[in-house]
Amino acid sequence: MNKRLLNILLGFVLACCTLVPAFGQKFLALERYGKVKNIRIPIGTVLTYQLRDGQGWYTAEVVDLNYKDTLVIFPKIAIPLREISALRYDKNWSKGIGKSLSLFGLSWSAIALVGTLTDKNPETNYELSDAIVTGSACLTGFLLPQIFKYKIVELGKRKRLRIMDTRPSER
Repeated sequence: MNKRLLNILLGFVLACCTLVPAFGQKFLALERYGKVKNIRIPIGTVLTYQLRDGQGWYTAEVVDLNYKDTLVIFPKIAIPLREISALRYDKNWSKGIGKSLSLFGLSWSAIALVGTLTDKNPETNYELSDAIVTGSACLTGFLLPQIFKYKIVELGKRKRLRIMDTRPSER
């Protein structure tokens, strides 16, 4: 078989396989007033939400979305979309920066200690300033993820959830 024909055939098969899921999908759209771009929350996402009664936070995976009845279907319950009053997201950037800061502080202390032990200069020692840099970096690295843990999105006038169904209609 010709190599060029094989490449064309392989490209056609790959294009068909990747385009099949693009025909339509269902997802939650978090719309913000004055913003063109929406935040998509696809089916299968673990969602942390609060209901209108304000009792507490619930976490569950979105199993399906019912467009006609505007229901978000979780594994054990189906909740009307208008009953969800807030969403909560984890802020992962603070965890990464916190670990990096702690690692920086420990590395600073280790390098200063190794330098003190190996340079054979009696005037250079592990000083209080080295311990302060290590302690402040480790403390900041611990506190940063504690302070910036979650982002809470209150749904109301300026922000709302909608169910979007971009699949072709079944006629």
